[in-house]
This record gives sequence, C-alpha cells and structure tokens, in this order.
Amino acid sequence: MWAKIGILKVIGGMIFINVIILLCWSLSFTIVSYVKEKRNESGVTAEMVHDGKLLADMLARRDTSWTEGLNRIAEHNQYSFVVIDGKGAEHHYGSSGGNSLHLPKTSVQSVLSGGEYEEIKRSNIFKSGAAVVGVPLELDGRQAALFIQSPTPSLYRNYGIQLLTVFGGFVIMFIGMLSLRPWRREMGVLYSIIDAIRRMSKGDYTVAIPKNQKIRGQYGELVESINDMASELSQVEQMRQTFISNVSHEIQSPLTSIRGFARALQQGDLEKDQRLHYYNIIETESLRLSKLSDNLLKLTSLESDQHPFEPKPYRLDKQIRRMILACEPQWVEKDIMMDVDMDEVTLTADEDLMSQVWTNILANSIKFTPGGGIVSVEAKAVQDGVKVVISDNGTGISEEDLPHIFERFYMADKARNRTIGGSGLGLSIVKRIMDMHHSEIQVSSKRDIGTTFTLMLRNYKDEQTGESK
Repeated sequence: MWAKIGILKVIGGMIFINVIILLCWSLSFTIVSYVKEKRNESGVTAEMVHDGKLLADMLARRDTSWTEGLNRIAEHNQYSFVVIDGKGAEHHYGSSGGNSLHLPKTSVQSVLSGGEYEEIKRSNIFKSGAAVVGVPLELDGRQAALFIQSPTPSLYRNYGIQLLTVFGGFVIMFIGMLSLRPWRREMGVLYSIIDAIRRMSKGDYTVAIPKNQKIRGQYGELVESINDMASELSQVEQMRQTFISNVSHEIQSPLTSIRGFARALQQGDLEKDQRLHYYNIIETESLRLSKLSDNLLKLTSLESDQHPFEPKPYRLDKQIRRMILACEPQWVEKDIMMDVDMDEVTLTADEDLMSQVWTNILANSIKFTPGGGIVSVEAKAVQDGVKVVISDNGTGISEEDLPHIFERFYMADKARNRTIGGSGLGLSIVKRIMDMHHSEIQVSSKRDIGTTFTLMLRNYKDEQTGESK
C-alpha cells in the first residue's frame, strides 16, 4: 500500500514540477521575445532587411521603370513599399499603397545617410502589428531610401508549437522514467525503508524488509543495516521486558513473604518458637531484598561507565586467599575441601572490583557443591597476565542453560535457587567487571559432574598511552 501511495506521490510531484517548468519557460519566452524586438533582433525584421537589400540592389541596376515590379513583389509578399528619392519625394507601392506607413524624419535621414532602420509596431504583445524596415538605395546616381512595411503576427505566433514540443518532450521523458524497472524497484525499496523506519519509531521492532538479490549497492546495504538494527532493537526490547519482569518478580516474592508473616505475627496465640521463626523469615527476606537492591545499583553503576575504576599492581594470589578465608564458614559448614594451588602472581587491575569477582564465583561454587565435595582454585602466571581456574564437582549446568548464565536474573534451576537464595545478578556483575578489564571468562560444565570457570586476566593498560598503570 505504501509503495502505491509513494508512486502516486512521485507522479503528482513530477506533474507539478513539469507545470512549474512550463510556466517558467513561458515567462522566459515572453521576456526574451519582447527584448529581441525592442533591440531590433527579431527574425521578422531580419528577413525583411534581407529582402530590402536584394530589392535595393535590383532597383539600382534596372534602367527601365520599376513601378510594376515593386507592385508585383508587394502583392506576392504582402509588403508595402515607400521609396524616398534624393529630392525627398515619397513613392508608395503595394496593395495598401503605403497609406498607413508613417515614417519619422530622423529615421528617414538615417537611411538616406546609409544606415538601416528596423521597428515593429503593435498595441500590445498579444495582438498582431506591423514591421517596418529601411535600407539605403541608389537611384540614378543619387542616394535614396527604401522602406518596407509588412503585417506581423503577435509575439506568441510560435508559442503553441514550441509549448507543445516542450510538453511532449517532458511527457516522453516521464513515461520513460516510469517504464524503467530499476527505477521502479528502487522506489519501492525506498518506500519500504521509510515504512520500516516509521514503524520502528513507534516501537514495532518486528519489521523486516524483504531482501532482493537484484537490490545492490547502497540500497542493498541500507536494507541489510535496517534489518540488523530492527533485530538488535527487538532483542534489546525483549531483554528490557524480561528485566522488568524479573525485577518485579524478585521484589514481589520477598515482599509477599514479609507481608504474610507480618500478618501471622499479629495473632496473639503464637508460641515463642514459632514467633521467632517468623521473625527470622522476615529478616532473611529483608536481607534478600536489600542484597537485590545493592546488586542492581552496583550493576547499573558498572554499566554506566561512571563507576570508580583505579587499576594498580597488586598480589592477586593473596587477594584470592583472603576471599577463600572470608567464605570459610560456608565451606566448613558443608565439609567442602578447598584445593588451592596458586603461584605468587601480580596483576594490574582494580583490586576492589576483582574482589567482587572472586566473592561471586566462590560463593556460587560453594553453594552448588554438595557436602563433602571439592572446590579447587588455581592461579598461574601467563604472558601479560594471569590465568585463574576455579572448578567444583557440584550439580553443574545443563548445556541449554550454559550460554545464558551471564544474563541478568537468569537462573538455571529457578525452583532450587529460590530455596538456596540468589538473584541471578552475581555472574552478570562478574562479566561486566571482566569486560572493564578487557579480560575473558569462559565456563564449561556438565550436569551432575561439575563446573569450571576459566579467567584469562590481562594486565590493564591505558588505552591512550598503551602502558600498564
């Protein structure tokens, strides 16, 4: 539909342009023709001057009377002649007898002196008039003058033919442009692009412009770019909706628990142990809500590029050992063995941000490792950085869930994660911090076998100087 409307607009636009061009041409025709007449450059008078010179030459050579000859020529060409001899006498010839020919004295003297005279007389440019020319003549050895008068059409005598010619040329060009298939195809693509952009501006990111193999060059690249942009915007919109849904769910769940147990505490017949149990649940859910809010603020700060970032050299192995000791209550309670094998390694990075990385990964490994399991940590120096491997023999992650674990609020086993806590933001924070350090993190896992995190940490270098800070 939009393509048809677009073609109609193009046709209407071209007709409008043609009308404007024809109007401008008509105005130009009028001005040029009028100026040429006023400057004695009209084709009518030029032809009469030519005829006058031929007659003057003929008359100058005749020895007999030339009255009959002039009358015959005047009748054939619709001319009126006036011959002014050297004595100033006027001799009129032709069907009109020259009665309507009134010559200014200055013009007569100019021609008798050897000059030429041209003039077109009409009441206005739309009516016919009379053209008068004067040429010098020699009669019987004396200087004379020959004046010729002829009726002349209006200024627009050839206007219709020329206008029709111009209009016909534009019509032929217009039909030719409409019949060109590449032009029609490109116009259709152009309006498809405009329609797609209009729909995307209104929030519809499901648009897809059909790709045509015949569309090449800039139009083809533009179609491909718009389709890619629509696809990416659609993914961003889905992520936004999922994010809002997850945040709402994560906030609503603890609030529902807090509200339910707060109402239960209003009952006066509760036993002390039951009351304390309800208090503990309310406190746990409040802490969960507080941690969720803290992680959201932290992730938002990291993604805004406004978070403080201060890389400096420090002992990475000492930092990881401190994080392991900070988690000691958790792995001791589950009787998990910590297998630590780390070299003395130094890394240039933001120490505070990297501590968040170790806290989140170690907490996950301990959380999903059953009692009596093993969590191993290795750190080795590599070229321009450090390689850290943290693995466990816990529940693992399924193959279909593995590509999504760094997405916000994504939890592989949502039912189980509800019971053991967690908001699904920890690994998103880890991935963002690794990106800030231009480092890489990889995960390999198998269900009920275990999970391995491999971190390739590079010494941070200033992007402008290329030097480590």
